[in-house]
Amino acid sequence: MDKSSCYVSNRLAFRGIRKEDAPLIVEWRGDPDNYRFFLNPHPITIEEHLAWFERYLEDEARYDFLILDENRTPIGVVGLSNITADSCEVNYIVGAKEARGRGFASEAVEAMTRIAFDELGVESVFARILVGNEASEHVVRKAGYEEFERVFRVSRG
Repeated sequence: MDKSSCYVSNRLAFRGIRKEDAPLIVEWRGDPDNYRFFLNPHPITIEEHLAWFERYLEDEARYDFLILDENRTPIGVVGLSNITADSCEVNYIVGAKEARGRGFASEAVEAMTRIAFDELGVESVFARILVGNEASEHVVRKAGYEEFERVFRVSRG
């Protein structure tokens, strides 16, 4: 697997993210409906994304893909991160509002999970979901994930 890999599933295609995808990804990540459930919930700037992208290119423990629908229209991003010999984390966002609620996120998660097992050889794939993100919980459950453990935290303030 490399950063420019391409894959297909039943209705979707996935291709490695590129620098020229930055404006679209920043738009999606800047939508409060999306970032409110991120681990670091804030809109990003194009400069932040491009700085991240340069680090991403060197990160051998992360692969991100643009999700393309049946018409090859970009609708989101899915990826695998925190990759070790044993496990990795799946992450995803369907940024295009018109594409939400159509099962694309679950299909993308299923595809990435299969890739993680088949190409990376990991034993397990996990997803971190914030409390209250019922849509995302539905996505991973539909993709065959089961709740494994609960994490508790306290924030300063």
